[in-house]
Amino acid sequence: MYYNEIHIGEKIQHVFQQSGLTISQFARLLELQRTRVYNIFESKTIDIDLLFKISDVLYYDFISEVYIKKREISSQNPCSIHVHFQIATENLADFIKAVSKLKKAGMIK
Repeated sequence: MYYNEIHIGEKIQHVFQQSGLTISQFARLLELQRTRVYNIFESKTIDIDLLFKISDVLYYDFISEVYIKKREISSQNPCSIHVHFQIATENLADFIKAVSKLKKAGMIK
């Protein structure tokens, strides 16, 4: 599996289906509309802050799983794989906190 083949929305949907929550409950816990939850399931990419929130709600570490798969692929391939984040200025502080968490967990250098 190549890194760009990881479909985070499908992975979230799979974990959600095992959670026992209804879509309404899941949406309420995420403070989103149900239609937004369905959009997440269909999306191949996701905002890092939202992914942290989903991880908390579903008690599942999506960040590690995606990063570990990326690292495994990177170690098999001589070319480096880089993750690019689109950051709005108002989200910069949250992004820095998220990166700090990943660094403390030893997941990034």
